[in-house]
Amino acid sequence: MSDCKNCDNCDCGNDAPDSPERRKLLGISVGIINGVIATAIIGPVVGFVGAPLLQKRKGIWVKVLSESDLPPGETKDVKFTMHIKDGFMEVDREYALFMRRSGDKVLAFDPACPHLGCRVDYQSDKGRFFCPCHGAVFDDAGAVVAGPPARGLFEHKTKIEDDHIWVYREV
Repeated sequence: MSDCKNCDNCDCGNDAPDSPERRKLLGISVGIINGVIATAIIGPVVGFVGAPLLQKRKGIWVKVLSESDLPPGETKDVKFTMHIKDGFMEVDREYALFMRRSGDKVLAFDPACPHLGCRVDYQSDKGRFFCPCHGAVFDDAGAVVAGPPARGLFEHKTKIEDDHIWVYREV
C-alpha cells in the first residue's frame, strides 16, 4: 500500500478525516452535558441559599394590656407571655416591651439596644431610654440621640381593639 495524500479518492483503508459537521455536533453535545452537570450542582446551592428569602415570616397579634392601663403620655415596662411551638416542644415564653401612649397612638419598643443587645432602661425624669452598656441614649420616640447605635429602638406594630392594646409579634 502506498502512502496516499488524498484518502477520498483511494482504497488505502484509512478512514476519512473528521468532518467539520461531526466536530460541531460533538462540541454541542459536550456543551449540553457540561450545562446539565453545572445545573445539577448549582441549582440546589441556589435553592438552599435563596430559600430564606422566599419564606414568609408568620406573626400573631398578642393582647398585652387593657387600654385603661396605659394613660396618655406614660411609658410602661410591660411583660407578657406567649405560647410558642419550638420544634416538637410547646413552651410559654415571657417577653418585655416598653409601651408609650401618645394620644390615640401606642408605641411599643423592644428593650434590646440595637448596638449589642443590652437591655435599655427608661428614665422617666429625663423622658429618654438609656443603655448602660455603652451610654447610648434614645428619645421617647425610640430614635438615637447619642451613642454608638446606628439605628433607633426596634418598634413593634400595635393596634387598639376591644378596649385592649395588641402587639404584633413574629413567631
